[in-house]
Amino acid sequence: MAYLSLKPCCEADDETKTASDAFIGIWSSHYQQTFIYLIIQPDQKAVFALLDQGYSFGEVPWVQAKNGIIVHGFPMLRLWKTNQPNRCKVRMQAVPPEATNNTFVKFPLNYYMTRQEQFPLPAALAEQKIPEDWLGSDPPSDFDRMVGKPREVNPN
Repeated sequence: MAYLSLKPCCEADDETKTASDAFIGIWSSHYQQTFIYLIIQPDQKAVFALLDQGYSFGEVPWVQAKNGIIVHGFPMLRLWKTNQPNRCKVRMQAVPPEATNNTFVKFPLNYYMTRQEQFPLPAALAEQKIPEDWLGSDPPSDFDRMVGKPREVNPN
């Protein structure tokens, strides 16, 4: 029986460590109506989200690799740095057709991912004050009664 360890067998060299640190952030790619998102965290964990005829997401480990990282999700992803800091090359592990649906099975095995940059809030939103009742330690007393109720909208 084969055993795959997600722990590095030895300490990574500085170049490998620097390459893996370059991936910290939010990455995305899509093909037709299928979207893949990765939130790479510095503690060798990532949130892997797949949106395709529904959604699937969860926390998965990642490991350092030469000039990039390997995200140990389903499917497994190998990411390589490029000369553009907000773009990386990705090879995805092939998923057997019987283990997926008829749209995701067509997702290319080689593609680029783009880092999602932080967009500044419009000034009016950035200057909003936090509502006073949000600063308390308990939720509002009517919270349970209001869960799931649609908002009332006044037509103009």
